[in-house]
Amino acid sequence: MKMAVLGVGAHPDDLEISCGGTLAKYARMRHRVVMVCMTDGRYGRLHAPARMMRIREREARSAAKIIGAELVWLGHSDLGLRDDFRLRMELADLIRQVGPGVIITHAPNGLNPDHRTTSKIVCDALIPAFTRTLKLKHRACREMPVLYYMSTVGGTDFNPEEYVDISDLIRIKLKMLARHESQVEIYRRYEKRDFLEFVEAAAMVDGFRCGVKYAEGFRKLHSWMQNRPCRLLP
Repeated sequence: MKMAVLGVGAHPDDLEISCGGTLAKYARMRHRVVMVCMTDGRYGRLHAPARMMRIREREARSAAKIIGAELVWLGHSDLGLRDDFRLRMELADLIRQVGPGVIITHAPNGLNPDHRTTSKIVCDALIPAFTRTLKLKHRACREMPVLYYMSTVGGTDFNPEEYVDISDLIRIKLKMLARHESQVEIYRRYEKRDFLEFVEAAAMVDGFRCGVKYAEGFRKLHSWMQNRPCRLLP
């Protein structure tokens, strides 16, 4: 059965780094894929904020287009996400609008505050998205979406419970990531490393863990109404 899949990343390129292959696999299976970018990426370090915002939105749209995904650009300030009622309702209404069977977002831990805030906001938006007596712009979801956490960057302090084999999609994942040219340049210039090589290596490690060449790892939110008698990851 076809469904909508909603990926919610704090910054442009976050989804491509940690679940780009999985989103590509969903898209290849003809599920509807919606990629949400919470912030405007203004502090992408390569140029002044105003220019950086324009560059990063263009890069994000180009990357999403590769797999035919829809991009939702919320445009909140980079490094400025706040855990408040207004943002929670914005996410809840977006979830209602898309009606996803699966949501993928950041794990609750990590160094970047926008990642942690995005993780909490998405989780906290599930009940409002499902509550029919709460009036928002869009009608409440009929079923509670199942939430999966994607790996932290490099897999630090993240132990996957489920894996998706992306061996035949690793080049698509890297092609999507390569569209974020500003960030590839940042890593080359300041980190002295090949960004694409780094991400490929992380996928190779996850692949080794589950017996395939390349994989992406996930953990599911363990809570009431989050279980289904079938596998929802592709």
